[in-house]
Amino acid sequence: MVAASWNTSYVFGYDDQWGGRYFFTYFSEFSPPNDRHYLLEIVLLVITFIFSIMANISIIICVTRNPEMKTVTNCFVLNLAISDVLFAFTIPVVAYTRFTRSWVFGKITCKLVPYLQFVSAMVLLWTLTFISIDRHHCIVVPPYRSNMSRLQAVGTSLLIWLIFSGLTIPVALWFKEITLEEDLMICTLVFPKSRYLIYSTMFIIIVALLACLLPMVLLVYYYHQIFRKILSTKNAWSTSCVEIKSCRTQTRRQSELSFTDILVPWSRRFSAQLSIPNSSRQGSLSTQEEIRLNKHLRAVRVLFLNVLVVLVMWLPITLMMVLIHIDGRRSNEDKGYFLRSHHFVAALSVAFINTVINPLLYGLLSDNFRNGLMKIWCIRHERVQLGDLTTPSSGRTAKMKRPSASFSERSEKFGLGLI
Repeated sequence: MVAASWNTSYVFGYDDQWGGRYFFTYFSEFSPPNDRHYLLEIVLLVITFIFSIMANISIIICVTRNPEMKTVTNCFVLNLAISDVLFAFTIPVVAYTRFTRSWVFGKITCKLVPYLQFVSAMVLLWTLTFISIDRHHCIVVPPYRSNMSRLQAVGTSLLIWLIFSGLTIPVALWFKEITLEEDLMICTLVFPKSRYLIYSTMFIIIVALLACLLPMVLLVYYYHQIFRKILSTKNAWSTSCVEIKSCRTQTRRQSELSFTDILVPWSRRFSAQLSIPNSSRQGSLSTQEEIRLNKHLRAVRVLFLNVLVVLVMWLPITLMMVLIHIDGRRSNEDKGYFLRSHHFVAALSVAFINTVINPLLYGLLSDNFRNGLMKIWCIRHERVQLGDLTTPSSGRTAKMKRPSASFSERSEKFGLGLI
């Protein structure tokens, strides 16, 4: 029997540096034959793989085939879709290993699969970080436009891939096959043994810093600045009703912008119908201001919800890596291991499902992506010109006459729109 009765996910094996010790099985789990929970895992992984590939390939086609979609922000969205596809391609290996329980893909695949997963995760998080930086320049920093060209956005994306492809090379070096009894194999993480350095602790600290703390701090900072800027402009979009007391409550209710209006996808649209008699000022937003305001909100809403979903759905696998490090620092005599392989696979599956949620957010909340995806899937719909709603950093806007250039107009001019 490979696994001990007290644990199905820690098996005893031999390593050249460590000798005989217990190893965490990661993708394999040697549970009793009557334990069928892995069948549910396999079905979930297969469904996730199919929908992830279809959705992200559709996003890639949508951006590359439509000239109007080739904006700075959408170049980063394209990079997100590519990283999601690469991450999703590792799903069949995980699903098949859950079925066979023993690792059957060889040494190269054992190194390649975790390496691709780590690289994809880093690229995803840091691409979102650069999107927030670009949006910050478009909304907060005068003259309210992106400081990147499309070529620079592509170069930045390639640089992200290059940096993290290099930084995560140790993952490929440290994952290896371990031979067990009965000719069974596992693919597990084995850190180098050193008298002076604790590689496992260094690895966890670096992963937590680069994949969680640092991008999270930057994302929180930049989106806080964006929200503060949008909320601070509510006085430019709302009008006081001091002259007519009877309309004060109604106008304030319709015109003022709240934090909830920014976040929820079903937030109210602002009325442009109410006006104040015998006054040179309107009691609510003009039609042009309403259009601009809703464009601002939709752009920030899609991007922020994407960031929020990614952070929430990648948190379990990040915490799991920390727990595996803590649980695995036991001696061979201490058999109080509390983790199981299905805990790891469950956390990894949540990250896999994120590759489906990301393109769904664009498809459901972005008019441009929704129209483009509907064309790809040959669904009949009312034809909407992609240029009608400005894409970020595209520089294409509707012509509107305004007496003066406000913040909203300047940011509209330089491409703050819905992705």
